[in-house]
Amino acid sequence: MKLIRTIDVSSEEFYDYLESQLLKDIKVSTGHLLTPKNIKGGLIYKKRPKKTQGVLTIKIDDYQRGYKYQVTSKSPLEQVTVIYTTESISERQTKVTLIENISSYNPNKHHLFIRWFSEASFLGRMSDTVFGIEKGILDQRE
Repeated sequence: MKLIRTIDVSSEEFYDYLESQLLKDIKVSTGHLLTPKNIKGGLIYKKRPKKTQGVLTIKIDDYQRGYKYQVTSKSPLEQVTVIYTTESISERQTKVTLIENISSYNPNKHHLFIRWFSEASFLGRMSDTVFGIEKGILDQRE
């Protein structure tokens, strides 16, 4: 699934926010304190979400600050790859493209109505994610 949104934050603020959220997640999950310099393709860590019994393996596939962040999460049941690419529109606006691939979702296996419903759900959640990042950044500005 692919979603494109323009948000009212700079590209620098967007990547600062992604980095801070990732570093917090790594700290909570592993106890390791990393810095933004440690964020690069190949970085792997494991976490145990509270709602499940399984372990997630999270791998940063690609990180190019100001352009691209790609991460893959693997659980025993599925694999999800999330790709953010950005384009600076102005000093305070960034176009964000979010691509999400979920291994267990195959649209060709579903009836057309179910596929439309599923895609609408995914796109709504993806849009909420992008606008949630924007809100988090705007809240930090205040």
